[in-house]
Amino acid sequence: MPTRRKGEEWADSVRAQLKAEVGLGWTIANHVQRGIATGRTKLTHRNSDGQRSSVMLDIPFQKANSRKLLNRVAAIAEQMNQTPTLSLAEATNANADLIENNTSSSPAIGWSAIKTKFLKTKAGLRSNTLKDLTLRIDRTIKALESKPIPRSGVSALERYKELFFLGPNGEESGPNAQLQVGGLGRKRNLGDAAAFLNFAVDRCGLPPRYRPPDAKRIRELVGQPAQHHQARLTPALLPEQFTALLDALQEAGKNDLYLAVGLVGYLGLRPAELAVLSVDKGVAQVSCIKRNANTMDKQQPPRVVAPLEIDGRGNEGERLLAAYADGTMRLPKALRNQIKRVIDPKHPNPTNTFQVVGAEFAQQLNRFCYWKGLVEAQPELSPYALRHGFAWRATFGANRMAVRAAAKLLGHDVATHHRHYGGWINQEETLKEVERFNNQINH
Repeated sequence: MPTRRKGEEWADSVRAQLKAEVGLGWTIANHVQRGIATGRTKLTHRNSDGQRSSVMLDIPFQKANSRKLLNRVAAIAEQMNQTPTLSLAEATNANADLIENNTSSSPAIGWSAIKTKFLKTKAGLRSNTLKDLTLRIDRTIKALESKPIPRSGVSALERYKELFFLGPNGEESGPNAQLQVGGLGRKRNLGDAAAFLNFAVDRCGLPPRYRPPDAKRIRELVGQPAQHHQARLTPALLPEQFTALLDALQEAGKNDLYLAVGLVGYLGLRPAELAVLSVDKGVAQVSCIKRNANTMDKQQPPRVVAPLEIDGRGNEGERLLAAYADGTMRLPKALRNQIKRVIDPKHPNPTNTFQVVGAEFAQQLNRFCYWKGLVEAQPELSPYALRHGFAWRATFGANRMAVRAAAKLLGHDVATHHRHYGGWINQEETLKEVERFNNQINH
C-alpha cells in the first residue's frame, strides 16, 4: 500500500475503484524522488507471478484528476488484457491520444478523438447518412459528458434516452415527446450510439464498463407503443390508376415524364434508380444505390429488372424500355441534370446522394394536375406508389408470380417482401383468394 500523505486521502477512493473496476494488482501513487513528492502519478502493476513494473503517467497526481486517472489506468489494463504480450510501458503508450489523459478539466478531448477515429471508418457512407450518424454520435458524447457523468455504457444510453427521446415532463409519446416510444428513430439513435461505445472499447482502449447493454435492455429503452400498429405502407397504385395516369401524361404532351413514370411503374424501380438504369442487349439492370454500414465496403452486383405488363396495353412497359434504350425518348431535362450531378464527377455542382434524383422525380410528378387529383382522393399516395403497384401486380394480381421472383425483381429478400406487402391482404382480399383457388378446382 503506498504511503498516504496529508491531503491525499482522495487517492484511497480511486484505488478502491480501480480494485472494483480493473481488478487486483493496480495502484497509483504520488511519485517520490529523493524523499520529495513530485506531484507526478506513478502507476504500478503486479502481475499474477508477483512481478512488479511501474510507469509514469502524464496526469498530475491531484484530486481533480481522479476520473482521468481511473479511466487511464482502466484503459491500460484493458490493453494488456487484450494483448497479454504487451509490457506496461507499451500498453501505456497505446491509444494515448484517445484517452482522457490531458490536464484540462474538460473530458471532451478524449471523446472527440474517438469520434474522429470512428467516423473515419464510415467514410464510404453517403453524405446524408453520414450527417445523421454524426448527429447521433454528438448526442452520445453530450450524454457521456452530462452531469452526473455516466460511468458505464448502460447509464450512457439511459441518459441518451432522457436527453433526446422524452418530452419536458418525461413524455414517452405524443406531441411533446422528442422521439416516439417504439419508433424507428429511437432504434437508429440507440443503434448508432451502441456502435460508437463498442468502438471506444474495442478499438480505443476504454474500460469494458463503457460497453453498451444487451439487446433486451436496448429494446426496453426503445419501448413499445401503447397500442401496436403496423407501420403504414404507401398504398399501391392499382393497374387502372397507373394506366389512367400514363394516358393523362400522353394527352398533356408530357412524353418525357410519361417515360419516367412508365419506367418506374412497369419496372418497379425506386424513383432514384432511374439514375442507374441501363439496358444491354435487351436486358435491363439497375446498380445498387442503397448504402449502409453493412454494404458500403462490398461491391453490390446490379439487379436485373423487367416490366410486368398490364392487360390491354400492348406491352407498353417493353416499348418504353426500348425507347429509353435507343434514345428515341428521354427523361425530363431537370431529372437528367440531377442524375448527372450524381453520376458525373465533373459536374459543376456534384453530389454523392441519389436522393436528389428521387426528389426531382417527386417534384415533377407532384406538379402534374392528374396526379394531384389522385392524391386529393387518396392522400396516402406518394411516388413510391408506382413501385408498390408493381409489387401488387407481382404478388396479388391476376398473373401473380412466385414471391421469390417478385422479391428478386424489387431488390430485397423474401422476408422483407412478406413483412411489407403482406399487410395488403385484408379480409376482402383473403376471401377473393379463397374464391380464386376454389374456382380452379374440378368439383
